[in-house]
Amino acid sequence: MAGLFGKQLLTSVKEERLDEFLQSLRTLSDPKPTGRLGIPMLDRLIDIFSNPPQAQQDLHPQWRSPPPDVRALYNNKVGPLVIEVCGMMPCSGKTQLLYYIAAATVLPEAYEGIKLGGKQGAVVWLDTGSRFDICRLLSVLRSIAMRQGSAPFSPAQLEAITSESLENIHIFNPQSSAALLSTSKTIQNYLFSFNRHYSSGRPLSTLIINNISAFLHQDRLDTDSYYNVDAISTNTPATQIGYNSFVQRYRDLVNVLREIQATFSCTVIAGNVALSALQPGMIGPTVRPHLPPAWTSFCTLKLLVARGKTPKFGPGISAEEAAGEADARRNAVRKSGFRVWVDSWEGKNWGSDVREALETLCRCGGFSFSADGTGIRLEEPLTDEQKTLMPDST
Repeated sequence: MAGLFGKQLLTSVKEERLDEFLQSLRTLSDPKPTGRLGIPMLDRLIDIFSNPPQAQQDLHPQWRSPPPDVRALYNNKVGPLVIEVCGMMPCSGKTQLLYYIAAATVLPEAYEGIKLGGKQGAVVWLDTGSRFDICRLLSVLRSIAMRQGSAPFSPAQLEAITSESLENIHIFNPQSSAALLSTSKTIQNYLFSFNRHYSSGRPLSTLIINNISAFLHQDRLDTDSYYNVDAISTNTPATQIGYNSFVQRYRDLVNVLREIQATFSCTVIAGNVALSALQPGMIGPTVRPHLPPAWTSFCTLKLLVARGKTPKFGPGISAEEAAGEADARRNAVRKSGFRVWVDSWEGKNWGSDVREALETLCRCGGFSFSADGTGIRLEEPLTDEQKTLMPDST
């Protein structure tokens, strides 16, 4: 009888690695979302999607007697986030928003007693398109530092702040999906080799991939061509075999990113570009995803980014008249800025608590930002006037 009881007890014991145990312990002791970016407009959305109000209510207030399913609850609701930032077309502001997030991550919390509000973390940037602009990031760092600082900085102070911040951004340039996967596998060893970088005293806060679809068409072509011969011998359509291999590449990448998040509790942010037109959605225009379910199910939150609408030229306008309005039109385009809103393609899978929480936010959490040669400025949630400038699905 005692032996049978002991066997029953053993079946309820779950083995886990030390890092998994420490991660669970940290989650239980500090249930706040771990993926906050220090940017209020984004953090409000992160709070909703990482730890919905209903999940917060389900937890014991003092954490002395957690409910039986508390592990499962937190494994599903709280933890490192995956955010996709999808531009509706090239030059839609996606990369500018990623620069701002990276800058806010690496800036220090304070400098010589002056609060800056940065996360004082490290960033890994996987630049799949070889378009990373360090000069642009530098201008964004300077603009945030000058705007956030409670007192003006001298040129020497500003140089010290930006230099220290840039040392904590680690840029990799994979040129294929295979290189992206292999590079991702080396990130942990690289970060633990403290003699190779200056970020040994900082946590890895954010891993950015820009853009996640860079090798999409080449991968589809490669897999379809490679598996044509196999299809003849197995009587399986070549397109299906190629698609399975194509999907596996994203599964492998997701598995590696999960391992990185399990080790560093970092937020993964991936830039993307939409391949289809806008459609009516639950809380605003939405777009059909074009990546495999292995990736889309991995994402916690998807944001759409687009330029604000600018009035078109009137009917029948001549080339000379259009040229005469060039300066005014450039000003109108600059003032229209960029719009960001939550993509509700997966809205049918959201709980009622998520939908209700979004509805409590002004314009469901949508916001705007402007970008010019001096930097980037994020603005509070969209006003009614800005809402009319947001791209529609017609």
